[in-house]
Amino acid sequence: MRPSLPQLRALVKPAQLALLDAATNEAATSGVSLWLVGGAVRDLALGRPVHDLDLALPVEVAPFAAAVITRLGAGATGEDESRFGTASVRFEDARLDLARLRTERYVSPGALPEVAFVSRVEDDLGRRDFSVNAMALGLAGAEADVLIDPSGGLTDLVARRLRVLHARLFEDDATRLWRGARTAAVFDLEPDEATARLIADGTRYLDTISGDRITAELKFTARRGRAGRTLALAHAWGVLRGTHRALRLDTSSARALQHRTGPIVFEVFMAVLLAPLPERAAVLERLAAPRVVATTVEQTARLVEAGAGAATPEVLEGLAGATEDARTAARWLDPERQPALQRDLGRWERTRPVLGAEELMRLGVPKGPALGVILGRLRRARYLGTLGTRAEARRAVRESAAHEGTAESHD
Repeated sequence: MRPSLPQLRALVKPAQLALLDAATNEAATSGVSLWLVGGAVRDLALGRPVHDLDLALPVEVAPFAAAVITRLGAGATGEDESRFGTASVRFEDARLDLARLRTERYVSPGALPEVAFVSRVEDDLGRRDFSVNAMALGLAGAEADVLIDPSGGLTDLVARRLRVLHARLFEDDATRLWRGARTAAVFDLEPDEATARLIADGTRYLDTISGDRITAELKFTARRGRAGRTLALAHAWGVLRGTHRALRLDTSSARALQHRTGPIVFEVFMAVLLAPLPERAAVLERLAAPRVVATTVEQTARLVEAGAGAATPEVLEGLAGATEDARTAARWLDPERQPALQRDLGRWERTRPVLGAEELMRLGVPKGPALGVILGRLRRARYLGTLGTRAEARRAVRESAAHEGTAESHD
């Protein structure tokens, strides 16, 4: 359907509507053109709720954002990135992003763009990635409710077609391959012939992208929804392998994500993707992944490996302390064996020795390694059910001490 202002007002949350009203009223008062751009217009065309409010205008954004905050009053806050021509306003649980109309020029693959500010929204739309993301809806003044669609984005949405805006799209910025996979996955789009060729060629530019930028794309993939479908496309398009030669979508990962269409906790998502891979450490290094992600991935891998064997106390001790994110990822990857293993792990973590350290010392066990060894034996015995009462435990400790004392005297 054709996006419209009444539809926009009906599909946003109350806090988003308050932000839009403040921005629209400020634009009308100051005589500034104001456009809703990007994914929000695409979502309106599909009748979907609007998540991201991205607005574009032809003037400096910092004074405009400050005026919007003043209109909203208490509870409104903002961030200003004047050097990039952007600003944001937050109100309650909603956010509004403002950007000055611009064109971009990339001097080399993967480099940050050189920006030139412009006055026409059509010029700004021309710098964007895919036709379905290159539409604008006027918000104020004579342009209110005017749809600008210079690249035929509405037609492509109807045709379920993913189409690039220019041939250098992926050469300029290969992270757009990830955005293309997400867009195609979420909206059930298929690349046209020319776009498919550019995707295949564009993967060679992924090595120009830093690890933290790739990780940022993976974070957005996890929270955007349909992450499994996105990864399947990234795998089929060669985007995973282009990111790192050992990165791929394992069958267990694909199965784990198949029916999970909503947002996923990032650490769980990364563990599901990477834990089955033998060279996961190298991939994590390439991605410059945060330590919490690397820890979750390794804990998940150990849990899945342990599920194939016997859950002995020695094995469970090595798994103790695994985070809940790691346990969730392991259950997704290994739904048949993990429930039993994790029940055993939980019972092991709750098991305490029948006798504590202080009582053992009163029985003559000295501080040091021997104390830890005996505590470990008592915990293991209690878990296995081979030593029940405190009296039995004290007797076993005395006998052990007597035996060790005898052995020392023979030495």
